Amino acid sequence: MMGFLTTLVLAGTALIIVFFLGVIVLTGIRHFRSGPDGGLSPEETDEARMIQEIYQSLEKLDARVDNLESILMRQNDEGGPK
Repeated sequence: MMGFLTTLVLAGTALIIVFFLGVIVLTGIRHFRSGPDGGLSPEETDEARMIQEIYQSLEKLDARVDNLESILMRQNDEGGPK
């Protein structure tokens, strides 16, 4: 009787493991089929690209402001023009 129950538990566990592996494989296949943009519409792709360009421009602006601040601080320390 214990051998039958052990077999039943192992079979149930194996079925659960196979189910979850199948879900993982199907999710992976679905992810790779949707393409590199994740299945976004052309409007969403353009919007994402525009947001990335804005972010990059803001990073450049931040670097320019940092440079300007350092120039002004250096002039202030040297007693230069204000």
